[in-house]
Amino acid sequence: MAKPFKSTRRGITGALVAGCGTHAGSTPEQDVRRDAKVIRQYFPELGTVEEVVWTGELLGDARAALPGPTDFRFSGMVRLTASDTRRLRSGYTWQGASEGPAVLAGILPHVPGQADWKTSDEFTATLTEGRYAGSFHVDFRKNTLVFDATNPRKKV
Repeated sequence: MAKPFKSTRRGITGALVAGCGTHAGSTPEQDVRRDAKVIRQYFPELGTVEEVVWTGELLGDARAALPGPTDFRFSGMVRLTASDTRRLRSGYTWQGASEGPAVLAGILPHVPGQADWKTSDEFTATLTEGRYAGSFHVDFRKNTLVFDATNPRKKV
C-alpha cells in the first residue's frame, strides 16, 4: 500500500506562521515574533543575532480544496553582532541599494529610518541557494539586516 504524500513545506509553514498574520482581527504588531531560533534555522549564515523581530503570512487561498504545499512570505529585522557584521561586510561584495527593503506590515515599524542600505547578489545567492526568492538589506553602521523571503527552506 502506497503511503500518502506528506508535504514538508506544509509542516514548516504551519510552524512558521502559526499566529503570524493568519488570524482574522489580529493586528500586524500582534503577529510579530521574537524567536531567534527560527531565524537561525533558516539563515544560519547570519551567525549569532542580538535581536530579531519577524512575521509571516500565508499566500494565496489558504482554504483551497486540494491538499498540497502552501506558499508563505517571511519578513524580519535582525540586529547582528559587531563581529558578524564585519564578517559579512568583508565576505561579500556589497552595493548601495536603490531603495529600502520591502517587508510585511508588521515589520515596518522595526525597520530603521535613515539607513544606509546595502545589498549583495552574492550574499542573496548564498542564503537562498537559488531555491527561493528573497531580498536582504544590510546597514553596516547599525549592524542591522532586514529580510523578505518567499518559501525559504530550513537549513538546520
